[in-house]
Amino acid sequence: MASLTRVIGEWTAPDFLSAVVAREGVDLDPAAITMITLLSFDGPLRPSTLATKMVTGASNVSKVVARLEASGMVDRISDPADARASLVNLTPAGHLVAQSFVRAGDGLVADLLQDWSPQERTDLVRLLAKLEQSTIAFSAQLRANHDSAGPFAPETTKGAHQ
Repeated sequence: MASLTRVIGEWTAPDFLSAVVAREGVDLDPAAITMITLLSFDGPLRPSTLATKMVTGASNVSKVVARLEASGMVDRISDPADARASLVNLTPAGHLVAQSFVRAGDGLVADLLQDWSPQERTDLVRLLAKLEQSTIAFSAQLRANHDSAGPFAPETTKGAHQ
């Protein structure tokens, strides 16, 4: 498990993210990379949802959106569920940048696995797919249990939950 933690830590480190996408000629800060990635997977999102998913505040999201709007990668559209609200949306240019992230990731994996045998690569893909499915199922279970548990009760919680 320590190896998986280390890989996740390396791959999500801000300087690593920026360096990987730079290989595709993209010069963005880690928050912009994260926002574009979220929007490419989830579609248009409210700024408050982006803040939650990015584990940051509304003011930071506003700054990142402003930078991406100025560069033509996102725009704001009306929320069809609530005309008073807006959604942050990837523009065609933003979708191209998101596609470059996929190419950058593919290139990274190709570099990392260049000395692996075809069987090792096949085994990795199979096991990662299995881990993905287990993670999705477990995540849904955790969320369901968390939602039904009610508010935070400090006297019954172990660890640093703040």
